[in-house]
Amino acid sequence: MSGRILICGASRGLGLGLVRAFVEAGWEVLAVVRELRPASPLDALRTRHPQALQVIACDLARLDAASTIEAALHGRRLDCALFNAGVYGPGHQDPRQALFDDVGQLFLANAVAPIRLAQCLADQVADGGVIAFMSSQMASLTLARAADMPLYGASKAALNSLLRSWQAQLPRLPWSLLALHPGWVRTDMGGEAAPLSVEQSASDLRQVILDQLGRRQCAFLDHQGQSLPW
Repeated sequence: MSGRILICGASRGLGLGLVRAFVEAGWEVLAVVRELRPASPLDALRTRHPQALQVIACDLARLDAASTIEAALHGRRLDCALFNAGVYGPGHQDPRQALFDDVGQLFLANAVAPIRLAQCLADQVADGGVIAFMSSQMASLTLARAADMPLYGASKAALNSLLRSWQAQLPRLPWSLLALHPGWVRTDMGGEAAPLSVEQSASDLRQVILDQLGRRQCAFLDHQGQSLPW
């Protein structure tokens, strides 16, 4: 099938891989980046697929980000909205050294801003569609796998918590609400030792999203569609 998807945080790494995966599957993609750089991989992809790929430039942390994206939609409805943007946080990952600015930016970028933007854009997502967030297995309190990246893991746990709170506020889910673990991927953050390529993870995540269309559930899933404990 084909459809229309909004992908936020699409300039590089997994976000760019997801843009490529959906474009190549015949979807119309609206890719949101802070700035489109000439001759960048995203710009080259747009040149190759001018009818299928539209780039929207805005800062996702700004309060007016949703208005910018809505204006670019021109009334078009989305089948999926995917919020991929995220940051690692301070390199030391030590709560004892954490400063207000570092931690504030980390939690804003990884938890608050994606949920805020999704809630503002939710009416643009078709009934039975998907609203998805790039989370991590390190967000799982049950699995407790964030020992080496505690601040990053805490920010992703906060994202999952906000997602569950949003679910609880809704009398019914018009769409699926997903927290997605992409696997350990060879990106700038994942490193060269990671077992999954960007292409593998993006392809898997695309299939997970397709499988969730019409299900109207809240779930924490890995890139193979397996449920993870919150």
